[in-house]
Amino acid sequence: ENFFKIVKKFDKNLKFKVVEIGAHPYGEFNESFHVLLDHFTGSRIYAFEVDKEECEKLNKSCKKGMKFFPIALGEKKETRKFYETYMPVCSSLYEPKQKFLELYNNLNIAYLKNTTEIETISLDDFSNNHDLGRIDFIKIDIQGAELDVFKGGKNTLDKTLMIVSEVEFVEQYIDQPLFGDVSSFLKQQDFMLHKFLGYGTRSLKPVIFNQNKNIGSQFIWSDALFIRNILNFSKLSDEDLIKSATLAYIYKSPDLTHFYLDKFDKRNNSSFCNLFNGLK
Repeated sequence: ENFFKIVKKFDKNLKFKVVEIGAHPYGEFNESFHVLLDHFTGSRIYAFEVDKEECEKLNKSCKKGMKFFPIALGEKKETRKFYETYMPVCSSLYEPKQKFLELYNNLNIAYLKNTTEIETISLDDFSNNHDLGRIDFIKIDIQGAELDVFKGGKNTLDKTLMIVSEVEFVEQYIDQPLFGDVSSFLKQQDFMLHKFLGYGTRSLKPVIFNQNKNIGSQFIWSDALFIRNILNFSKLSDEDLIKSATLAYIYKSPDLTHFYLDKFDKRNNSSFCNLFNGLK
């Protein structure tokens, strides 16, 4: 028996709602959470990519249950400058910090190519306009503008169980919020850091480590997994506990999965934890 079958014993019609911001895959659709669409029929991923033509293409090639929207999310409804870089994945609402980027190997992909203007709306407004209801999980990677989206999504975050956000430790973009800023804001919304999912590093020119320009001693960015404050688990409904256990499983934190299932079992006199332990 696999884990997803065990979870379905709670509710065979369990569905997840996910928001993926900065979602262009540039290759394969292989995000860890995409597996939710395979196992929980009726689950939905609302994906955002600013380029309209790209969205149309992606909507023809993406998994069933996924839909791309050519919308830029920000703190509120406003016109913002949009800084296009030589590699589209590095484009941002924040201007690349050229003096910094020039010091390191292989950050020329983030050099500024063109500046345009873009209309942004808040996550809460989008959610209301599309009647999304509660969002279980958010994945966001928009080159320094993540905090803007969180600030415009407080109502959405109120019910969200987990977040994977790209965070930066140093300014790649001028005046961008850094990891500490994002973490502090999310703490106010009752989230805590759980772990980093790898790191992006670079070396200062002209030194190259192991003939690989993409590694170095300087930690620049990471994807950070944030979870609901573990001390406040009693605020989570039974369904929240099961969904949290599932997301923890997908992100390879078996102790966290065990924690949520154990709380569920104690509340319901059930044996999900035993079933889960039987898988190991």
